[in-house]
Amino acid sequence: MKIRLVIFFSLFLKMALCQNLAVTKRSLVKLFKSSIQQESRKTISIGSGTWTICNQDSAFFKSPIIRLYSNKNYFYQLDKCCEFINWTFYRKDLFLQSDSQICNEPASAGVKSKYYQTQITNKNGNTILLIKSREGEEQKFEVIEINKIPLAQNNSTDEIILKRI
Repeated sequence: MKIRLVIFFSLFLKMALCQNLAVTKRSLVKLFKSSIQQESRKTISIGSGTWTICNQDSAFFKSPIIRLYSNKNYFYQLDKCCEFINWTFYRKDLFLQSDSQICNEPASAGVKSKYYQTQITNKNGNTILLIKSREGEEQKFEVIEINKIPLAQNNSTDEIILKRI
């Protein structure tokens, strides 16, 4: 009985604190565009307005569900992840994918980088995100959910949940 009560309370808190946003092409483009924090159109500042994905045990490449977070401090609060994949948007449909790690000294970022272009479509009522690298590599995701998660000190993070297709 106590376990059921704890599960119910946890689900209630998640629903009360998290604000679900509509999953549409427009909302996704708006989120990506709002994350652009580049000082110049001529250079790309890795880490400015980055979408962060936990890549512990190569989860980004193996997991069927991917979670992107707009506030990298979200992971510091959880303290569960050491390795990350970062998407730094420099145009609304272009981003630089880099990797980083924080658990080994010195921390590192941007060792392996690739440029990607996004294409967002609506298909059968689902929002689909297609990313293509300059080398021709493609990955396709269904956008499952977009959430706004409150953090400490009046901060929040946007969360995008993607399902690999």
